[in-house]
Amino acid sequence: MKRITILILCIICAIQVGRAQHAMFAKSGTVTFDKTMYMKNIVRKQFIEKADERSKSQFEHLLPNIPENVVLKKKLQFKGDEVMFGPEKQELDQRVKQLIMMLALDFDAITLSNLKTKDYKRFNDVIGQKLIIQDTVKKINWTITDEYREIAGYNCRRANGITPDSTYVVGFYTNDILIDGGPESINGLPGLILGLVVPSQHVSYFATKVEVSDNVLMDKKVFENSKTKTMSRAQMSKQFSESLSGFLNKETVAYIIKLGLL
Repeated sequence: MKRITILILCIICAIQVGRAQHAMFAKSGTVTFDKTMYMKNIVRKQFIEKADERSKSQFEHLLPNIPENVVLKKKLQFKGDEVMFGPEKQELDQRVKQLIMMLALDFDAITLSNLKTKDYKRFNDVIGQKLIIQDTVKKINWTITDEYREIAGYNCRRANGITPDSTYVVGFYTNDILIDGGPESINGLPGLILGLVVPSQHVSYFATKVEVSDNVLMDKKVFENSKTKTMSRAQMSKQFSESLSGFLNKETVAYIIKLGLL
C-alpha cells in the first residue's frame, strides 16, 4: 500500500512539473476560436426593439428566416509581446453571409496588438472599403473572481471587465499561457484569454484548440500597404455614425460601432 501511495504521489508531482514547464515555455502558439453570434437575439434586441416604425416591419419580416446563431471560425496567434487575431477560412451559407454583411455584424477584421508598446492596429474590409484603425491597446478594468471552467483542455479563471466605452465583458484566462492578450482587442489579464462573453453584444468567443509552437509566423501584409486609409477609433466611430445614421436609429448605430470596435 505504501508503494502504491508513493507511486501516486510521484505521478501527481510529475503532472504538476509538466504543467509548470508548459506554462513557463508557452511563449508562442496558435488558438482556434468559435465566435458565436446569437442572431435572433441581435435582431430582436438591437434592431427590432430599437427601430422606428419605418424600418421595424422590415426587420420583423427578416426574423423568421434568421438562424438562432451563427458560428464564425477565428484564429489567434501569440508570439512574444504580439497577438494577432483574425478570421479562418470557412464555408458559410450565402444567405447568412449576406445577412451578416447587411447588418454590419462582422468585417473579417484582423487585429494586431503589441502588449509591450501598447500599439494597436485593426484591418477592416467594410463592404469593399479597406481601412486600418491605428490606436492604442484598450485599458480594461478587470475584477478577478473565484469561478473556474475548463476551456480547450485548460483550467481558466473568470474575470469581469469594463472597456473604455463602458461595455461589460466576461473573460476566462489561463495561467498556463502567460501572455495578457485575447480575442479582438480584449487584454490585460494575467494569462491568455481563452473564453470571452459580451452579453450586450450577444456574442461569445471560446477556444476549441490550443497549439503551442515555436514556429508561429504572423502574416502582417495587410498592415503594410501604404495606400490603405488609416484612422483612429474615434475617427472610425464618427465615419460609421455618419454613414449609418440615415438608415438606422442612433442606438442601433451605437451597437454596431461597439461591436465593430471590440
